[in-house]
Amino acid sequence: MEVKIFGSEPPCVSCKRTEEAAKKAAAVFPGRVSVEKLSAHSPEAAEAGFTATPAVVVDGKVVSQGRVPEQSELEQIFRSELGG
Repeated sequence: MEVKIFGSEPPCVSCKRTEEAAKKAAAVFPGRVSVEKLSAHSPEAAEAGFTATPAVVVDGKVVSQGRVPEQSELEQIFRSELGG
């Protein structure tokens, strides 16, 4: 599963916290979830379709934006997307 965290450059506190939560949640699923941090001004950001940062995109679908999701919330989203 591919997780992309879109945030400001330089990263704001909320963007850093979101990336940290996503990496911790991904660690629960070793080898199954990759996390990548990207700029909100990148070409990929325009394709993702979010309107606020930080934004979390899982396999092309925006699952959170404009707030810092809890690690447990991300774990639940990852588990659901992985099918179990």
